[in-house]
Amino acid sequence: MKYPVHVSGRVLERTLDTVLELLGGSQHLLFAAMDRLTVGTPSHVVAPTGPAEFGRKRNEIARIFQSPMMLRGLAIALQLFEEVYRDVDEQGGVPGYRPQDLLDRLRIETEQPDETISLSTDMRWIVEWPVRLPADGPETRMSCEWFARPWGAVVPPYVVNYLSSAATARRQKRNDAAVALLSIAAEATLRDVLSSHGYSFTHGAVSKDVYAYSRAQVTADTATGTYIVKFHDPMPLGVTDFSDSFADAPVEIKLKRVLKNISGTRVDLNIVAPNPLHEHWTTATVETAGVPTVGGLGVALEIARNQLACVTAEDLALDFDEVLQAVRNNLVHLSGAALDTPLPRFDVLQSGFALRDFLLNDLLVQDFVAAISRFVTTQYVKLRHSGTLYT
Repeated sequence: MKYPVHVSGRVLERTLDTVLELLGGSQHLLFAAMDRLTVGTPSHVVAPTGPAEFGRKRNEIARIFQSPMMLRGLAIALQLFEEVYRDVDEQGGVPGYRPQDLLDRLRIETEQPDETISLSTDMRWIVEWPVRLPADGPETRMSCEWFARPWGAVVPPYVVNYLSSAATARRQKRNDAAVALLSIAAEATLRDVLSSHGYSFTHGAVSKDVYAYSRAQVTADTATGTYIVKFHDPMPLGVTDFSDSFADAPVEIKLKRVLKNISGTRVDLNIVAPNPLHEHWTTATVETAGVPTVGGLGVALEIARNQLACVTAEDLALDFDEVLQAVRNNLVHLSGAALDTPLPRFDVLQSGFALRDFLLNDLLVQDFVAAISRFVTTQYVKLRHSGTLYT
């Protein structure tokens, strides 16, 4: 299991002690759960026969937790805490504590500054980051669903990493970097959504059928001052069909030269002709079949919203489309002029509102942070439920 989130063995051990302290006289629930989870493995921890063995069994579990990767300590810890919460919830709590009290104690610090993971009531692990610290007002946090059984990862690791970096930039008051990273996370999400509907993001993929070349021979008749074109390959329509296709012959066509490289060493001939001259002069053989493909964020949003209707205003308000595209197209490829990109949807706030103004407006940026993180989680939960994402 590949985690974008890492927890030290020391923190896992400390969380184990916190849970045992809350359980009090119900600690047997945790030891029984550990027995079930590890049976048949080299790390099997046999449930104690009585309270006298609780201390030793606690130490056996702690030894596993102290090796989060090598002994799968992190994976086992997460599953153990899930099982304990499920048992406590089923019996309505333990003496002196509600199930919610246990969840409150399952807020676990990771190895990244200010990053925590916590278990939700629907048994999903949430990773959270503060994006505004108390010194600037009430603390605001950004989150995404990180891990759940039986899916494994909910939001893929590569997207979690973008969100984490965006939260760090936001805390450092680097709004430009934060929204740029969030726009990349949103685009990655849209790509995965559209991929589940058969769209391709492969570089160089063609969206329309590419036909094979037709082979022809051109000769010049100097006596009449004409060119003669003779095709070697059979065409859909032949010479005998020409009068049926064009009763008012001759047919006017337009031609121009097209430079295909910077040096000008390759020049192609472009022909514009009325239908159905292409049936007389080109083969119908498809050399490369076109596939549904998406070139950029704007096209991805258009397809997701208007063609597939898989992203609605309920998922992401339409107002954010303009900002997303402006950020993705200008901040990711940053220049000074890019900051002057107009955002006319926000002219109600200020005449001539531009991307620069958006980045300087802390409340707008905060709304953007919250909306994109919600959008990312919502879309990946949909994909996991549908079983159409396998990353």
